[in-house]
Amino acid sequence: MSESFETILYNRSAATTRVHGILAIIFGGIGVLLGVLFMFLFLIAGSVALNLEDVVSSVALFIFTLVLFVIPHIYLIIAGVHLVKEPAPKVARTLIIINLIIGVLSNLVILVISIVNLIQMSDYERGYTQHKRTHGK
Repeated sequence: MSESFETILYNRSAATTRVHGILAIIFGGIGVLLGVLFMFLFLIAGSVALNLEDVVSSVALFIFTLVLFVIPHIYLIIAGVHLVKEPAPKVARTLIIINLIIGVLSNLVILVISIVNLIQMSDYERGYTQHKRTHGK
């Protein structure tokens, strides 16, 4: 029982998409954990500060960490969950492009897997309709 070339390419790209989702969940969780630890340290530093400038800088660092570190990693977790489920090609492409942008800013592994996944996206799109028709997932 031989599979068609299109089916093989789709299975390969779907597997890469699932791996991308798993890596996004793992690195998103690590990023959230580290971000929360940094935020906790900034709150402690702000509470033991002796003057107002130290408190203001500690609160600014807290907000900076929340906006630029914790929230993007929470997005990585949410996107990873969706990518593991093999979404529709347009949704998958959008999630991968946003992961690519986050990867440029914070995570080299997510950047590389996003580039690989975008290269294989045409195989995913071609095989997705055939896969849905035959397997009904």
